[in-house]
Amino acid sequence: MTLKRFKADVVTARQKITGGGLAGILDLKDGISDGEIVLILQHPELSRKVRLHVLAQDTGDYPDSNLFMLYTEDDPPPPIEKLIKKTVDYLIGMTVYEVVLEISKQMGLAGDMSEDQYEGDVSDDDFGFQDEVDDDYGDDIFGLEGHTFRPKDKAFPERLTLTPADKLLLSRLKRDLRQVHNAGFKVGLVSNLARTSISGIVSISVRVGSLGLSEEVLEAWDLEASEYIVLLIRFDLYSSLETVIEKPVSSIPVDFRIRKCKKYKPSEQEARNAFVAASNSGLRPAQGEEGQTDQASDTDTLRKFFISNSLDQFLNESFLSIVKTRERTGYDWDRANRYYQNCLTNPDDPDLIDDPMPDARLERHPLLGDHLKDAQEGGERSFPLVAMQFAMRYIIRCTEYCLRCHQKIEAEFEALQPYVCDNPLCLFQYMSMGFGPSIEPIILNEPYVVDLLVSLCYAAVSAAYGAVPRISVPPPSVGHGAIRSLPVGLRFKVPNLLNAIGCKWRGFLHGDKLVLYENPDDIRQLAGYKWIACVTPDNIVRHGRIQEVHSPTSTALLSLCPAQSYVTLPADPAGHFQTPASPSGMPVRVFPYDTDFDDLPDSDKILTMKQILENVPSILQMESWLTSHPQCLLKDMEDISPAAASILQWIVSSNRSCIYQVDRHRYRAFPDKSRLPAGKGRDREHQRILGMDSWVQFRFAQGSPEKERQFSRALQQIASRVDFKGHPTILAWHGSNLANWHSILRTGLDFKVIACGRAFGNGVYFSPDYHTSMYYAQCGIPWPNSELQITQCMSLNEIINVPDEFVSKHPHYVVDQLDWQQCRYLFVKPKPELRLAQFPAPVPTQAPATPQLGFHLVCTKIKAGTTTPPSTDGTLPVPMRPQQQGREVKGEASAILQIPLSAIPLRIVQTAGTDAATSALSAKRARDSPELSEDEDAEDVGLLGSDTETDTQRRKRMSLGQGDRASLGLLPPAHDKAMTDFVPGTLDFSTLPHLPPPLSGNESAVKALSRELKSLQSLQAKTPLHELGWYIDFDRIENLFQWIVELHSFEPSSPLAKDMKNADIKSLVFEIRFPKAFPFDPPFVRAIRPKFLGFQQGGGGHMTVGGAMCMELLTSSGWSPVSSMESVLMQIRMALLSEDPRPARLVPVAKGQTHADYGVGEAIEAYRRAAGAHDWKIPKDFFETANGVQ
Repeated sequence: MTLKRFKADVVTARQKITGGGLAGILDLKDGISDGEIVLILQHPELSRKVRLHVLAQDTGDYPDSNLFMLYTEDDPPPPIEKLIKKTVDYLIGMTVYEVVLEISKQMGLAGDMSEDQYEGDVSDDDFGFQDEVDDDYGDDIFGLEGHTFRPKDKAFPERLTLTPADKLLLSRLKRDLRQVHNAGFKVGLVSNLARTSISGIVSISVRVGSLGLSEEVLEAWDLEASEYIVLLIRFDLYSSLETVIEKPVSSIPVDFRIRKCKKYKPSEQEARNAFVAASNSGLRPAQGEEGQTDQASDTDTLRKFFISNSLDQFLNESFLSIVKTRERTGYDWDRANRYYQNCLTNPDDPDLIDDPMPDARLERHPLLGDHLKDAQEGGERSFPLVAMQFAMRYIIRCTEYCLRCHQKIEAEFEALQPYVCDNPLCLFQYMSMGFGPSIEPIILNEPYVVDLLVSLCYAAVSAAYGAVPRISVPPPSVGHGAIRSLPVGLRFKVPNLLNAIGCKWRGFLHGDKLVLYENPDDIRQLAGYKWIACVTPDNIVRHGRIQEVHSPTSTALLSLCPAQSYVTLPADPAGHFQTPASPSGMPVRVFPYDTDFDDLPDSDKILTMKQILENVPSILQMESWLTSHPQCLLKDMEDISPAAASILQWIVSSNRSCIYQVDRHRYRAFPDKSRLPAGKGRDREHQRILGMDSWVQFRFAQGSPEKERQFSRALQQIASRVDFKGHPTILAWHGSNLANWHSILRTGLDFKVIACGRAFGNGVYFSPDYHTSMYYAQCGIPWPNSELQITQCMSLNEIINVPDEFVSKHPHYVVDQLDWQQCRYLFVKPKPELRLAQFPAPVPTQAPATPQLGFHLVCTKIKAGTTTPPSTDGTLPVPMRPQQQGREVKGEASAILQIPLSAIPLRIVQTAGTDAATSALSAKRARDSPELSEDEDAEDVGLLGSDTETDTQRRKRMSLGQGDRASLGLLPPAHDKAMTDFVPGTLDFSTLPHLPPPLSGNESAVKALSRELKSLQSLQAKTPLHELGWYIDFDRIENLFQWIVELHSFEPSSPLAKDMKNADIKSLVFEIRFPKAFPFDPPFVRAIRPKFLGFQQGGGGHMTVGGAMCMELLTSSGWSPVSSMESVLMQIRMALLSEDPRPARLVPVAKGQTHADYGVGEAIEAYRRAAGAHDWKIPKDFFETANGVQ
């Protein structure tokens, strides 16, 4: 680097000091010499201000090899002299700000700098934390904020003078946290814990993107790949694991919180707020401890997520006891938890009976080690690491455990959403303690999804009583058929309408006034129930809330629900239901909400649920009310009874699938709001499937992350023995009675119940033909208050393409292997005549593509007969998913469905021709590094050395030259010519383009690219070339924003490797150009040589005709700031070899001739065409980046 970089860093450091963020430093001034600054220091123990000169001895090598020298103009005070001696040996390779920060940190270590009591403290470098600042860590030193003299927290007062025992404990704490970092997690100190105190808060975090969760899982769990899952641990006094095991739980002063965070650690204030003792129960969303996930501000960094409440309670109530149980019994986590729970419920005989064998699947995930068991015998075990691994276990595998008791759920279907076990107490606590998803944000964001869920539940409970509500039928059974389970343990009250003979109150209903004539003196007793149901002689039921009563006249003023329903009451042979004549008003029988729902028989429960659902407002009315009452909950709505609120919450919480509406901008039930989308959720219009215009579409995902992995594993296993011919999966419909879908969403597709016969064998029935599945998608009873008025429902499923191995492949696909299929879309058909009767549609401004169906077709450019939807600018067609000829799935008009690639992407399978080196390397990296630490410098890991390695030794090791590395065996392993014909260092760089560095470098981009280079250089130095598959000549990188990469050593049996061998080509030369906004914007990747065949000429491998890569990953639509360049290179290699649909092929040339190079202009144009065709977003500064003008 140069003096220019030094001066820029001086400006940055001065801004930080001016902002008051560095303790003990008042000002930064320019020195007399180039590379010199003067710091004005002040401290309570200094009698005067001190001018400390900081001189960079070699600005030409700043910051990498430069050494800073500190001195004063006259004899320094003893504290400053000690500071200079302590820091002079390791101020090498640091930026100006890092040096200033280190000086501030040393000044802030204690109140009395002149005493020797801190001489024995373990320094922050001994702790193993890096001094170098990176983007993600902001202005911290691996989580150590610049010390400021802030008021002490009363919860854990800091000790200004550490005793020898305190110092030992502080040293142990630092070693324990170093183990956390070495295990792949990030450590952030949000208070002075581990710095100068053994009390405080520490955060341990991991990027969500490193957990290997699918897009559907992230969306269902309300997580983003760029976020962090953070475990906050508050110690009133740090306790080692040995102390935790030896002492009673009540004597261990520790608390836990699980949150998600936009950064790797929260601010100190946010962390403290998370430990506010006040419970959220009974508080409005804005009054909780730090806000519910749904109500938190977009500016909040630290927020709750779906499992926070549940896991907070589990950690604080049970974690320490389970750790002690494991240590005593030797059980794994599951069995230790069961044993501990048995000790609570059956202390006399807690032993486990018929205990299942431990589940070994955890070993597949590198972040879920078992430090408690696997720690080296006799070595120290880290209590924070054990806690983090415990928490991550129950997050990653949350769908396998009850959210309340955290016992393993024995279920054949592994759902996508976590839930509770069959214990009624667990369900009650799950609902009452707020462990489940809140219904309010779902109504606000996806109102039609809630409408769908309520409609399906209503269809299920209605099916048992027939299509005509007034006709009595035999009591329904629960456990099979339409509805397989009912809410239990929720303890809400309902009216017992079928106990008509025992009805105590009768009266006359006139408008909203109820006048009792039977037991009128008990009207105040009736008012105590708050909610009542009034049944007329015609069996019409009106539900309402009692607003006030007037005892002298036995009159109650009601707030009646606008809807009404019907009920079939028992016969009245004795004339109990006779009513006296009244000059005005309707005679009614009055049923208070006085019966516990759990006390009803199942048949009465179903009827009661049907009754209550018929009397709740529409979902869009709820959405409107919640929008106008942002601080209220749904139960506060006047027309929602406590019973209705409980049932609605149960419907939403018990749904274990991930459902989102695709066509929010296309349909709207209210004519006066026809130009508005339904809800505030994400726009998924680009995923709408063509050919199903009379149906409303929903993305539909089922199955836990493990279920999705089982599908992928089955696909890979079959690929090893079956040639998919470019189509590893096929799509097919599944139709079922509307009443069955409530249970399907909760238990998945199975074939336990025979509903329509099994003429073609046992299994789940699918069909590629729309009309065949429509026959089985029998109509159900629509929920009267639904905006959608659903009558039919079908799913579109992705199935592994091996029909010959199905139970039957004609006329239906009959699949008995449940791991071979996954639901992808849900289609629901509205009932048009009801919508048109209630909401007459105005004349649309443009011709709709489909009949109105009571909905307004808005915000769409689709016209009748269009086979591909236009892109966002209306000019380019969106590419469709290719389907295998003869196995295409067909839509309404018997035409082949047009499915955008963005809706159901093509799958890449690892076949015999897939790059084995890339696969082996990926597996090796997964074992060696649980988290790839994309946002850390290689130096960060290097600084986490042993306690005996000094700061100077660490810095020297990280700054070794090429010759030094060779002598220490740090260069790449010997070139094995038997494994690869690639020879590094033979590329002629004079024939390649050279770009000048950007005129105005972005500091965060420079740091990010430096970090990536160091990481790749370290990896290349220790990995055999044939395993790595790429090569970068780091000595030839003159511009940090332009890299040349050679890809080589492809699987010899692959078509690409054969083409390279025939053309005598040893490597593919690629250029990577980085934007100034990296890592927030993606790089531009293009091939330079050789040239590839275009797709029309038989090529593939995601390579465009102009040499640019056709990958969503390299656009703003698919890029994530957490993506590492190592993973980008691996994915490019895999894309080139992908046989879905075809691998990349080289343009053949005559013998003796050479390939011409691609021009950057044709690559830019090809990239633009590909992005437009796929409706991918092009980065804002793409053309400047691609043309090298920055």
